[in-house]
Amino acid sequence: MLEVGSLHVADEFLGEYEDVATLDVDDIKWMRWDSVDAAYEFYRRLGMCHGFGVRKGDSGKDCRGNLIRYRFFCNKEGLRDGRHNDRVDRRRAHKPETRTNCEAKLSIYFDKTERCWKVRIVATEHNHDLTPASMVHLIANHREMTDAAKAQIDGLHASGIATSKIVGYMAGMAGGYSLLGFLKKDVYNYVDKTRRANISDGDANAAVVYLEGKAGSDPMSVARYSITKDARLANLIWADGASRVDYQHFGDVLALDSTYKKNKYKKPLVIFSGSNNHKKTTIFGFGLLFDESVSSYKWMLENLLEVMCRKKPSAVVTDGDKAIIKAV
Repeated sequence: MLEVGSLHVADEFLGEYEDVATLDVDDIKWMRWDSVDAAYEFYRRLGMCHGFGVRKGDSGKDCRGNLIRYRFFCNKEGLRDGRHNDRVDRRRAHKPETRTNCEAKLSIYFDKTERCWKVRIVATEHNHDLTPASMVHLIANHREMTDAAKAQIDGLHASGIATSKIVGYMAGMAGGYSLLGFLKKDVYNYVDKTRRANISDGDANAAVVYLEGKAGSDPMSVARYSITKDARLANLIWADGASRVDYQHFGDVLALDSTYKKNKYKKPLVIFSGSNNHKKTTIFGFGLLFDESVSSYKWMLENLLEVMCRKKPSAVVTDGDKAIIKAV
């Protein structure tokens, strides 16, 4: 069992989390919360002090659909499903095993009489080494970017500074990467999330402007698009200079793959590809279509020919879609 007196908790944690750092098991059993979120925040703070990450587990509801129980676990609870280790067709090496089947947990239930959440079971014994206090802030659910850090990132990024240099600068100011309080990938994720939010209402226009702006660094880069009657983006096709050169050399056989629909608009993303002299796949360009109609595919192929200097392929490989075949 964990004894609070034996824990090596950093001074800053004792100051910020003093309300939970000194609690023992009996104290925790008498805890009360108004909501599941409050209970989770308590257990997260407890993990921050003791050196382990936490995650939400299973829950239960009554016959009326009301939430009545919830469990929180140490992030090393459970084990990886063995069937993933036995696959013979796996190409990539397995990631290191991080779970140890740790049984530390906090189980709570809703007391309908007192209208609050109480502790049912609390287990504090871990079967793994706890994270040192100096590194616990790097555990996934303990990492946090402050508003000041976000404002600094926004300001530097708006000045045209690359994300990698922003991270290096902030790490230097903090005294090292381990003292940032977050990882490099957190900064990249934040920048990407901010960029997506900024173009969410004008993403089509932003895409067109970006592709047209590529001509500044790549004069052979080409983008063509069409619009609907209500001035919305309909079809879009683009190819950079290297792809256009590759097509002139290896465009005798053209493959059209329109099976990708994983964008949030569920629009067909067509990939123009072929095989080079090393028998490696080479990409000639891309198309984003309004729909899978013959007219859309015809527009795409006509513009592809213009972009590729009217060179026609000797053979076209498709997925058998009737609209594509007719357009070809």
